[in-house]
Amino acid sequence: MEGATSCRPGQYNRLMQPMYEPGDLAAMDPLVLMKNLDHVRMTSRRLSYILQQQVHLYTPTANELRDRIDSYVEAERQIEAEMARRQLRS
Repeated sequence: MEGATSCRPGQYNRLMQPMYEPGDLAAMDPLVLMKNLDHVRMTSRRLSYILQQQVHLYTPTANELRDRIDSYVEAERQIEAEMARRQLRS
């Protein structure tokens, strides 16, 4: 099964499409990179809160929310990796 997906090592969910292309992240201004990091952190936490408050959700809806949270968590990891590569601190 090795090589079955085209995702890079270290991704949160190997089947998920990355939110940002590595070249796009590398080209971003440091301030924009930090603002995007803030945005994905706030969004993933807001969606987590919604999921916690609405435990009665129909299972497919809850799964969709979890998938959205996972995509934002992966975006957060992508941005953090780029910031580490540039040795930036948030």
